[in-house]
Parts: sequence; structure tokens; C-alpha cells
Amino acid sequence: MSTPRPARTAARRRGPGMQLTRTARRLGRRLAAGAASRLPAHVGPAGWGEFVLGTRLRRAEHVLASDPQETLTLLEPVLAFDPGPRTLLLSSRALERLGDVDGALAAAERANEQGRRTPATLEAYLRLARRTGHTARAREVLDLVASTVPRTPRQADALVALLRGAPREVLDRFAATVAEAGAPGLEEARELLDEDDLVTAHGQGQQEFSAVSTRVLQTRVRPVAVLTRALVRVRAWQQAADVVATVPGGQQVGPQASTEIPARDIATAAVRALAAGHPTPAAMLAARALAADPGVSRAQETFTSAQDQLRVVRRGWSPPPMRPTPAYPPDPSAALAVLSQSMPHTSGGYATRTHGILTGLAAQGRRIEAVTRLGFPYDRWPASGTQTVPASDTVDGIVYHRILTDARRYPQYPLAEYVEATAAGVERIARSRRAALVHASSFYVAGLAGITAARRLGVPFLYEMRGLEELMKVSRDPAFAGSGREAFLRELETGLATRADAALLITRALRDEMVDRGVPEDRAVVVPNGVHSHLFRPVERDRELEAELGLRDRTVIGYVGGLVDYEGVDLLLEAVARLRTRRADDFRVLVVGDGPYEQRVREVCVEAGLQDVVILTGRVPHAEVSRYLSLVDVAPFPRKPLPVCEMISPIKPLESMAMGKAVLASDVAALAEMVQDGVTGRLFRKGDVDHLAAVLGELLDDPAQRHTLGEAARSWVVRERDWSGITAIVDDVYTEVLDRAGGGT
Repeated sequence: MSTPRPARTAARRRGPGMQLTRTARRLGRRLAAGAASRLPAHVGPAGWGEFVLGTRLRRAEHVLASDPQETLTLLEPVLAFDPGPRTLLLSSRALERLGDVDGALAAAERANEQGRRTPATLEAYLRLARRTGHTARAREVLDLVASTVPRTPRQADALVALLRGAPREVLDRFAATVAEAGAPGLEEARELLDEDDLVTAHGQGQQEFSAVSTRVLQTRVRPVAVLTRALVRVRAWQQAADVVATVPGGQQVGPQASTEIPARDIATAAVRALAAGHPTPAAMLAARALAADPGVSRAQETFTSAQDQLRVVRRGWSPPPMRPTPAYPPDPSAALAVLSQSMPHTSGGYATRTHGILTGLAAQGRRIEAVTRLGFPYDRWPASGTQTVPASDTVDGIVYHRILTDARRYPQYPLAEYVEATAAGVERIARSRRAALVHASSFYVAGLAGITAARRLGVPFLYEMRGLEELMKVSRDPAFAGSGREAFLRELETGLATRADAALLITRALRDEMVDRGVPEDRAVVVPNGVHSHLFRPVERDRELEAELGLRDRTVIGYVGGLVDYEGVDLLLEAVARLRTRRADDFRVLVVGDGPYEQRVREVCVEAGLQDVVILTGRVPHAEVSRYLSLVDVAPFPRKPLPVCEMISPIKPLESMAMGKAVLASDVAALAEMVQDGVTGRLFRKGDVDHLAAVLGELLDDPAQRHTLGEAARSWVVRERDWSGITAIVDDVYTEVLDRAGGGT
């Protein structure tokens, strides 16, 4: 009688040396794979080439997130032997991560030319065509999608997702393609058509929308999903929540309608509603999704975060009571900064300002250290990442502590739990350093943890406001004004500033705003942005880079910074288009940086026919930025007339001024505080493209004016905005606050 299979398996497992054999095999496979990822495919016995190529491809996929350049290196022989869709798509993703979006687009196009169009290759091709501003090519990709026959229901869903929002004729073509082929996805194609009808009807009025809704309820298998997706597209958050709450129970649906609630579609609606600033409908939608499927993690996260916001708006917020005496003997020279982020893991304006202030305070004799929010920097990286950071980093003598656990994800909800965990870390480090005060910087998460720790330790608390999140949101989306999220942010940020022993504000305009909100005038101090003028100084033009970019004998208008909507780079390009029609081919525009508005910037270039005038480099390594700045003759900062631009100042203009560049800025309040028109730079009327073009033309025609403005700008920055002088303001505030608390020297 034969031994049953499970018993035979167990017997083999019990055999002596079997575990050792399996371990040896695994080790052998690892060693072979390691060698294969380094050796050429044409070396070795038959079959070795395929093994090498497959191993390189898998290794390239594994390192894509952490080292895209290594991905390209690994793919070189694979592309030579087998330039198939998978390899080309991986190459496209690596090129995009490295900032070569045109190369990424070309690779994605080749992947689709292989004749095996897949949702993944089509998605990459469509996204990159849009990102690079090739509107016509994006339409061609949509036509490709519409003519692709899905082989499985999953592929049909993926193709439908790509077509959402496409022109009606494209949607009709896809429905016809699926119907003629008898392929999966016919119901999904019809849903897409009805969704488009609902979006159109919503803009025509309630009566028209109700009529189309009734038809959808009577004819579709998944009417709730169709209605929800349409209402999300038109940003009707409360209406979407009401539909989900009443259909199908409170409204009549057709006999073919499924009783299954589309939990994932509803969860997506909840996430979008919360992101748009509407916690009430977000909570309603998330609760409905959880009732249908408790396993939808996005719904649970959204519900918890929405409830946090609603609780703060309805009940307000208060920090813990102040301990009557310090929990330890404070060292009057010691202070602890509480930050949202820091060097060396990020190098943007927030980290740059922080480091400038902290190094300046250290030079003043302060024993200053810093701690970042719970989870930073892991919470900025993929949860699947394996990179690790030490418990602290030291940069130019400043110690940046981390508050980390073994986790890779650190959700900031429930808010009370997150703040409590961060505050505990702040307390621990403050005690060990005998910090005499806690100095937290925007936004509210760092502030809440900072004031909680300071109150429990019995030491003063300072809150430094570098911006207001609600201003940024309203500037990008006017509908955000009056939302629940705006009320939440206003309550917390205002509460922190009014309860602090001193509020440090980045501009005079922001100080005026916070005084209007109730911050005592004698505790509201302007601490503007600054620059290390010894690090940013005039340098010779980089001739090698000049030749590489084709900028010889050209005056260069150079924007170096993030591509964000409110920065106004699109306005700059519109002004350049007007200049080009009335002057010789004597200038070029250099745009260095990337960001969420990059697609629109590229679109404007294509629409205005500026591809031969504008050079878009994408992101460049931080160490290379000074090379690009050396080529700039006119440095424009065309910020738009929006609240965030009026109150919040960038650092980049100061860096350009310190390098002796002729700066041209819009006259929003925050920039007008830096640039004196005709003396340290030029100003143009905010939002006025004609005036921007006119002043640009003046500066292009007048090298002497550019030189004079640049010299004056450099002198002003050295005198007024060097970090050494600005940190003296902070040092004085520290002294005053400690004296008031009885803890000064």
C-alpha cells in the first residue's frame, strides 16, 4: 500500500540533511542570480543567456524605486536581446524617475508599437503624452485604447479607467469595439457612456440630472457605482454621499440591478471628498463602504481622519495644562526644534530655512538640536522600501533626531494618538538635553506635538509659521473656502499661534493676518527667509553647460524652482510667446525643476510653439543647481495674485539675488518685501502678462541695468537677509521668552 502524499512529503522533510540540501539549493540559486545580473548574456552554456536576461529584468524591477540609474544599466543587454513591452515599460519608468520624460515617452511609445498593447503600456503612454504636453498624441493614445479588445474582465476595467473623461466619440468607439468582438467589458462600456451622460446632465441642472439618474437606476446592473463615479467627477461630494445612503433602499432600481454595494468605488469617493476638504460627506461615504466591506483599508483610514477633523471643528482644541515648574533644571542655552522634515533626507525650502536658522543660532552660542515628526523620513518613502536611517543625523554640527519604530507606515490618524506618540519622543529628547524651550515649525502636527511636550515639561513654547495650509488649498481650489477642512486647519493653526509664548511669522503680511486672528502684537515677530550669502555668490558662467544646452550668445531667462500652479510659470511662458513675436532670436528660457504643474507648463510650451526657445530640464541634482544658475541673466518669479503668494515668501529669489542676478518678481506682498523696484530688482503687476513681457523686454535689452540691479541685490541680501542677521532676531526672542518665564541667564 502506497504512502499518502502528505505522509511522503513529511517523510522527505524528516530525512537527514534534507534541510541542508534545500538551503544549499537556495544559496546556489542566489549566487547564480547574483552572477547573472553582472555577466553578459552571450557568455556561458546554452540556456545561460535566457537566465541572465530574466535575472537582470527581475533585478531591474527590484531596484527601480531606489536606484533607477541601476535599473537602466541592468536593462541595457536586455533591450539589445529582447526589447519587448515589459522591458521597454520598465525602461520608461526608470527614465521618468530620472527626469527624462521625453525619453520615457519614447520608450512607452515603442512598448505599444510592439503590437501587444496592454493596459499597463497604454497607461504609461497616455500619462507621459499628457505630462509632456502632447495633447494630440494623448488623443491618439485614447484612440488606441478605444480600439483595444480586452481579453479579460480585469483588462476591461483597466481600459475603462483610462477612458474616463475621454471625448464622447472615443467612448462610443470603445463600446462598439467591445460589442463587435463579443469581448468582456460591454456592461462596463455602457456604464462609461451613462457616466458621461450624468456628468453632462449635472451641468445642465437638477431636472436633467434627475432624468438621467432615473434611467441609470432602471437600466444598469451597478447603478450606485455609476452614479457615485459621475458625482465624484463633478465634485458633488454631499450629493454622492446622499445617493449612497438612499440607493438602492430608498429609490426604485431596475430588476437587473445588483444588490452588491460597490465598496471600492465608494471608498474612492470618500478619499476624494476628504482631500477636497469635505469631512462630513467623506465620513458618510467611508462608513457606507465599511458597512459593505470592512476590509477596505482606505475607507477605515478616511473615516478615522474625517472624524478627527469633525471633532476639532465641533469641539475646538486645547493643549494640556502648563506644568507649574519645569520637569528638570533647564539649561538656558539649550533649545529643541520640532520639525515636519529636515536635512539630509530633504533639501527643499522648509529644510533649507530650518538649517539656516539652526546653524545661525548655534553660532550665537545656543545649544540647539532638532527632532522630526513621528515617522519621518519613512513616511515619505514606499512602505515596501528597505532603506533605513540612523536614530539621528548630524549636518554641519546640527543634530537631527528621529522618532521611529519598526513600522514603515505612520498614518497621522487618529490625530490624538499620532500627536501623543510624537510628543512622547519630543519629551524624551528635551529631557535628555535639558531644553529650556521648545520651538516648533509649521504645520500643525509638529506644533501640536511641540506644545503638548512643552506644557508637560513646564517650559516655554514658540510656534514658527512658515505658511498656512488653508491658503495653499484655497489658492489651488477656490471651492475649498468654507469647507470643513479649512475650518479644521484654521482652528488648529490659529490656536497654536495664539497659545504660543511667541509666534514667529515668515512675512509682514502673515503677521498682520495672525494678529487679526488674535495673536498678541507683542508676541508676533517677523522672521523672514534668508540665505547664507557666503554659499550663494556671483560665479563665472559654466561654459561647458552653456554649450551643452545651446545657450551660447543667448541672454537667458532662468526659472529655477518647483513647478507649482501658483508660481506662475505658465504666465511667464505666455509673456515669452509675446516677446518672441517682436524681437530677434537672441534669448532662451531655462526652466529647472519639476512638480505637479509640470504637465501644464509643457502644454503651454507646445501650444505656444516655444519648444525651440524653452529648455525644460526637469529635476536636476541639488549639487548641480549652481551650474544652471550661473547661466541665468534674468531670474523671474511670476507668482500669481493668490492669498498664499501674498503671505508666504519663497527662498529662491534670495538665492538668485545673492548670486547677483537681475530678479524680476510679481508685486505680491511677500515678494515686494524682498524686491525694491528699480533698485534691487524689478516688479511687474501681478497677473499682468503684458506688463511682465514689457519688463522682460527692457531687461533683455539692457545688460547694464541687469548688472546694476544684480550688484544692488547682492549688497541688500548680505546686509539684510543673511542668516546670521536673521537668527539674531530669533535669538532675541528666545532671550525675551526665557526672561519672561524666569529661565533666562
